[in-house]
Amino acid sequence: MQQIATHVRQAGGVLHKQDLVALGASDRMLTAAVRSGRVHRARRGWYTTFPPGDARHEAVRIGGRLTGASLLALLGAWMWTTTPTVTVVVPPGASRLRPRRGATVRWRADGRVPPRTLHQPVLRQPDDDEHAVEDARRAAWAVPLRTALVDAVVAAPLDEAVALLDWALSSGNFSLAGLHAAFVAAPSDVRGVVDWADPLSESFIESVTRATFVGLGHRVESQVRVGPGDRRRVDVVVDEVVALELDGRSSHADTFDADRMKDLAITIRGRTALRASYEMVRDHRPLVVEAVQAVLEEARRPRRPLLVPSGRAQHPGVRHTRGRRPWHLVRPAPGHAAGLVPPGAS
Repeated sequence: MQQIATHVRQAGGVLHKQDLVALGASDRMLTAAVRSGRVHRARRGWYTTFPPGDARHEAVRIGGRLTGASLLALLGAWMWTTTPTVTVVVPPGASRLRPRRGATVRWRADGRVPPRTLHQPVLRQPDDDEHAVEDARRAAWAVPLRTALVDAVVAAPLDEAVALLDWALSSGNFSLAGLHAAFVAAPSDVRGVVDWADPLSESFIESVTRATFVGLGHRVESQVRVGPGDRRRVDVVVDEVVALELDGRSSHADTFDADRMKDLAITIRGRTALRASYEMVRDHRPLVVEAVQAVLEEARRPRRPLLVPSGRAQHPGVRHTRGRRPWHLVRPAPGHAAGLVPPGAS
């Protein structure tokens, strides 16, 4: 029983009965393995180590291959949910399908499972492309990664599509050239989305925030240094004015002081520091946009002389001495009343 599960796992999690028989399995052994729970019979003739409810098990049960966001989520792609709608492609003419409620089925030529070549585990050779090897391991239950990425991007809102492209670069699964190659056959009104990708983006909310402001016509940069010689970076800078720091799903008390010191450094360098949490970007993005635009509008206004209260009657100046008491208050000049005077005026 353990040997059968090992064979299935080494083949990528899914094997057909004929492959297992070729590896020495008998009907009795297969029945025992299923009863033990080590493997599952997802569909007639197909065995898997993926449990029921898993998106991969669902793809095998339906008789097709997993694609889109449901495949990318298994690889840790950046998206709002870790359990997107299961999307499966099946070969043209496929019938008697029994997808569970909520699953999406598409009829396409690439839904056909490739011919059985899994009598031996898929091993990576020194000259093999790593992605090609992983695609081969997943071939029985998933389309190639590049196909799944295109499917997911086409189906997602623009900001989330850009985040998927950023993840593809950040994770090392694709280079910029690889992204362009993956989308070369995509519709003409889709291919240009690759130009929105940014390899500097480090998180999902950075990507969706950047895409939001780019879509509004702003100039946006990712991971900008706070200043010359400063190794700290600002998550997103909008129009060279707003330094937007984006906090993750949970705040960390141990970085509170460091974050505020960073905000001070940003202000000293001439930018306005704003912070937004994961929940704010997800649930209140229009408010974040409004705040950023308010700062930008204020920055465009002509500067006026700053009027500050002199406060000298209530708060006289301080004169430092070397006496027993190190300070003395300076009495205000006669006739000088408190009021609003320009700085430096006497």
